[in-house]
Amino acid sequence: MNNSKIALENLEESEDTHVAFLQKQQGELAQIVEAINRVESNEDWQKLKKLVLDGVVANLERQLLKEAAEKEVDTAEIYRIQGQLFWARKYVDLKKLSDMYRHQVENLKNQIKHETSPRDGAL
Repeated sequence: MNNSKIALENLEESEDTHVAFLQKQQGELAQIVEAINRVESNEDWQKLKKLVLDGVVANLERQLLKEAAEKEVDTAEIYRIQGQLFWARKYVDLKKLSDMYRHQVENLKNQIKHETSPRDGAL
């Protein structure tokens, strides 16, 4: 009985499942990018962004500066505002969000390419 052959078969099976998992993630992220791009180009999103979201980041930055200028600094409040500011900066600009997910898709493509390429370097 050749145990090395069994070990190689198990390794190949685990690589196949890993590649399948990466491909599934890549597909889901690609769908997210497409959905974000459709939402961003939607006229209703543009109205909502203009009327509601454009001032959110500026407002949070003002709150943060005001809280930091207080004589008695409430660190919990500063951390709360910082968290909201991070969230707002990330999700208000859909182009940046789409680019972030697109970058993740590219990373997954590279991982899949690396996983499926021959180990000995032959192409």
